[in-house]
Amino acid sequence: MASRVGGTLAGSLLALTALVLRSRRQRDPMLDLGLLADRTFRWSSVAATLISLVLFGAFFVLPLYFQSVLGADALGSGLRLMPMMLGLLVAAKATERLVDRLGARTVITLGLALLAAALLFGSRTGVGDGYGRAAVWLSVLGVGMGLSLITAQSSALVTLPPARAGVGSGLLQTLRQVGGAIGIAAFGSLLSGAYRGALDTGGLPAEAAHLAGESVVAADAVARAGGGPALSASAHAAYVHGMGVVLLVSGLVAVVSAVLVAARMPADTPAGAGDHG
Repeated sequence: MASRVGGTLAGSLLALTALVLRSRRQRDPMLDLGLLADRTFRWSSVAATLISLVLFGAFFVLPLYFQSVLGADALGSGLRLMPMMLGLLVAAKATERLVDRLGARTVITLGLALLAAALLFGSRTGVGDGYGRAAVWLSVLGVGMGLSLITAQSSALVTLPPARAGVGSGLLQTLRQVGGAIGIAAFGSLLSGAYRGALDTGGLPAEAAHLAGESVVAADAVARAGGGPALSASAHAAYVHGMGVVLLVSGLVAVVSAVLVAARMPADTPAGAGDHG
């Protein structure tokens, strides 16, 4: 398995290097990294990429929390995300006015600070807290996501001439997808390790213990098959612990991102960046 992963990573790096080298020789490249020479575009793109990475920390852990720990079905899990969508709508309405008044850098920093606050608050979730706590921090998360992500994408694209807007948008979305993929891989490994470390499988046969350590869903299945309610309770507590670790790291990344944007992104973002929101 390790050799397969290593080979895949090596092949990916070679393919990416070849793409970058080929793009540098093209007159109108599909992946124009030269756009990153503009500081506003560069730091807006960095912000959008880091926001995507951070958000995948929350999106990765919430569905199983709602379904396995709180007992919701798939539809119920979707409905429990509505506070985030409402926060996003509120932010979308306010973004343009805030950018005109405060500037894009300040709005992005504010949005990242709200993301950090929401994630750090969510990281303190206990196994008995229920949905109320999640609804609070999801609402703040939605506002932070709207302020930071909408403004970052708008301020990046508004720096480009119309003829380069398509290429710039493609580069920005590519970077966001890379950030999301890294987030899934990193937070997935973090969650898995924290869950296994906190799970109590004492008294279970080796095969059942291994299966329970794969996921909270598998642990619940083992518990129903004869592992007992103690295993299910331990799995739920272990998952909430792992979720807390993921949200804590996501929140800290958001804090670092806010500091980077505040320190490095130019303050003289062109007026009207919010118009593209």
